[in-house]
Amino acid sequence: MVYGSWDKAPGKPTVLIYAHYDVQPVKESEWDNPPFSPKVIDGKIFGRGASDDKSGVMLTIWAVEAMLRTDGKLPVNVKFIFDGEEEKGSPNFKNFLNKNKELLKADFALNADGSQYSETTPSILMGLRGSAILEFNVKTANTDAHSGQFGGKTPNAAVALSQIIASFYTKEGNVAVEGFYDKVVPTTLEEKEMIKKVPYDKSDDMKLLGTTTETGDTTFSPLERVWYRPTLEIIGMQSGYTAPEGHANIIPGSAMARITCRLVNNQNGSEIIDLIVKHINKNCPAGATVTYKFTKGGAAPLKFPTGTKAFNYVSDALFKFYGKQPLQIAAGFSTGALIDIKETLVIYPYSLGFEQADERWHASNEFFRLSSIRKGQLIYCYYLQHLADEEGKLKK
Repeated sequence: MVYGSWDKAPGKPTVLIYAHYDVQPVKESEWDNPPFSPKVIDGKIFGRGASDDKSGVMLTIWAVEAMLRTDGKLPVNVKFIFDGEEEKGSPNFKNFLNKNKELLKADFALNADGSQYSETTPSILMGLRGSAILEFNVKTANTDAHSGQFGGKTPNAAVALSQIIASFYTKEGNVAVEGFYDKVVPTTLEEKEMIKKVPYDKSDDMKLLGTTTETGDTTFSPLERVWYRPTLEIIGMQSGYTAPEGHANIIPGSAMARITCRLVNNQNGSEIIDLIVKHINKNCPAGATVTYKFTKGGAAPLKFPTGTKAFNYVSDALFKFYGKQPLQIAAGFSTGALIDIKETLVIYPYSLGFEQADERWHASNEFFRLSSIRKGQLIYCYYLQHLADEEGKLKK
């Protein structure tokens, strides 16, 4: 953890700003330029973490730096906490908070690892799905076997794995694991109305990703599926001969798959993993055995309230610069540290970040718009001053 503070405004509110400085791994061969040597091209800065989330780290620092250079002081007290483990679920963050409650005590909190809907349309993140992860290995033999010598009578681990994975889903696109949806609370009318206000065109996603269709249960709208419905995704598989070139005539003796579940409202990650393990054991084909690798991590889901002072200050700052009220959106991803801040420090970390959805987070050729740097700096400066002014009025 990296901590820093400016606390020379006695009697004024304190704002805690969270961001993370760690990044996802890279496959350098997929990048047009070296991923850890930032390069500016056509108004964009390319590099791993340029958007997610070194933009959040640097924008907040530059905003505070600008105010200190200009005014010699800040209108409120500011505390920074930069997380070095967010991309693996912030496994040590909660323990750090518990040990440093007094150090991190604040009246308001911001999550700089956030995004805006577009270059011209502001947004505030009002909900996050949680996550749970699992790896399992299917074994059918002690070794790979020659397909000409043993084919036709020997179980194939890759096939067994495929059969298990196929059993996870219904033809409608839902998760077939018994009990998976039992604790899911239906989307509220307020949330459904919020979704209607958010522009959505499935062709935009298809163009961005190169896909040709949407999947999932069409009983729910696409944004409702991403924001308020849980998922079970296969994020990796490996079995048999996987070298880039050549062809090995084998029957794989083992196979591995990794799973990530995105969870909503009152679902519990441990309970969901238990249900999946029971499902796998029940649907494991004859001749195969399964072992599991349970990994600490994951995150709980989180919803943010509207109509609070904290929400209004962020909304006001975005309105000031965009000239329109921010959309209230939710997200299908997880930021594990945010639920820890809410539960341990008892404050909601509202999002105030400037990433955009097309900036290839976690993918090759990630970038961040230079225009967002100046915009974000100005909005953070205004937010801190606006908060100080409004809180000052309340004390009179």
